[in-house]
Amino acid sequence: MQPIPINQSPQDAYKRQDVLTATPTDLIVMLYDALKKNIVLGRRGIEKKKVETAHKHLIKAQEIVTELVNSLDMNYEISEELLAIYEFILACLEDANFQKNVEILDPVVEIVDDLRSAWYEISQSNKGNLYINEGQG
Repeated sequence: MQPIPINQSPQDAYKRQDVLTATPTDLIVMLYDALKKNIVLGRRGIEKKKVETAHKHLIKAQEIVTELVNSLDMNYEISEELLAIYEFILACLEDANFQKNVEILDPVVEIVDDLRSAWYEISQSNKGNLYINEGQG
């Protein structure tokens, strides 16, 4: 385990350790969690007329979607479909940020929830496979 930087809280250290020990599918689930959190905070900023807060969180959400796009392996057919979904999400985030319109975010939250659930299931099934494979070695 790596040492905790002096200015890092125990919570931040725990999160950092989670990321360092996560499987690739766990990391994707974490990205979806962060994406939803930032969309919700951006939405709340719009509702409370806190333009800077809304902008900050919606930009962070866009950065997370860009990271998800960059993680795609285009050798798989599903990646084309995910790319189209991510492009839709990015367009909605940009529009919602520009127009400061929370209604644009409603379908995005649903899509993110659905994708997160699917990746979580994959993550959990992969863990079962890891344990089976380790026991057979």
